[in-house]
Amino acid sequence: MTQILSKPTGRRTLLKASGALAATSLFTPALNLKAWASEEPITLLTWEGYQPVEWVREWQDANGGVQINPVLISSGDEVFAQLMSGAVKPDVIYAEASLAGRLSKAGLISSFNAAKVPNIANILPALDWQTPLSVDGTLMGIPLHWGTQPLQYDANVIKEAPTSWAALWNKEYTGRVTTFDDATVNFQMIALYVGAKDPFNLTEEEFGRATDALRELRGQVRVVTRGFDDATTLYASGEAVIGYCHLVTVVNSLRTQGKNFKYILPKEGTPAWIEGTYISPKGQRDVVYKFLNDTMSVAWQTRFMKATASNGVLTAENALKGGLTDEELNSTNIPDADNPSFKQNLLFAREPEDVDRRIQIWSDFLAGTL
Repeated sequence: MTQILSKPTGRRTLLKASGALAATSLFTPALNLKAWASEEPITLLTWEGYQPVEWVREWQDANGGVQINPVLISSGDEVFAQLMSGAVKPDVIYAEASLAGRLSKAGLISSFNAAKVPNIANILPALDWQTPLSVDGTLMGIPLHWGTQPLQYDANVIKEAPTSWAALWNKEYTGRVTTFDDATVNFQMIALYVGAKDPFNLTEEEFGRATDALRELRGQVRVVTRGFDDATTLYASGEAVIGYCHLVTVVNSLRTQGKNFKYILPKEGTPAWIEGTYISPKGQRDVVYKFLNDTMSVAWQTRFMKATASNGVLTAENALKGGLTDEELNSTNIPDADNPSFKQNLLFAREPEDVDRRIQIWSDFLAGTL
């Protein structure tokens, strides 16, 4: 029987310890603090660890006491639930690039004025972020960080490195396979496995093949994890030896425990993501852009990368200048970012043809009714 673990959803659970890092002031003080004395708080719809309390307090102190009000979410679905209910009226929304179209069509975000965030010059040139973060040719956001979702395995058990997603369906590993609870991302991987021409625009025949593959996968999977800690613990215990990796930090964490885990980019292609930073119509204020510009600085990004083992958005050169060690840098995908074969293998998430249909199929998978 497949188990569904119950910790908070998503890769962001790995960020929870990020506030523990101490640092000197990394934010440029505002030039005219008095002008912002009456500014409303900047409300963020954000994820655990993106803005630790210490970092928020530091920015507030450097910017005339303008308050930052983080409201935490735990899944992409919750982004829309919170916004559509009106329970939260944020200035800034953090959500994956694949959600840009839905957010824009719902009138929840407005066009992004990149001229007010000069620190976007720090984004590594190899990251094609403008395309996925634009809607109908209009830029709607900027990236906070990015990553890949490859195939990971225990090299002590699986001696010959797999090359295909098909390894997850290998009966030799029945009951020792895992994946994570995310309908959209799992469907990308399944679509690649079944050879869909466009993993984000499936034909009826491809939907059928993907559903069949997902049904077969359920017999392979013992546990569907719901967070970084869940996955790491599961692999460390030996209960899982191969699986769909939500974030390469899982592999890096296992290595620090002396576990011989590796990951590969399957020949069919590897899902990848960009976390977008969007501004609502209410958030079109200079103070909001000031905050976002500061969080795109080399100093802030380096601290974020150290705290989370994330790719951030910096080039390798800037990350090292900012204080990242060679070991920390090599645990990210950044050294490979300019490699043509690496870039060609990645499939950055886009808005799919029918989100609700994919979610329903995934829900049936979890319930065992597929």
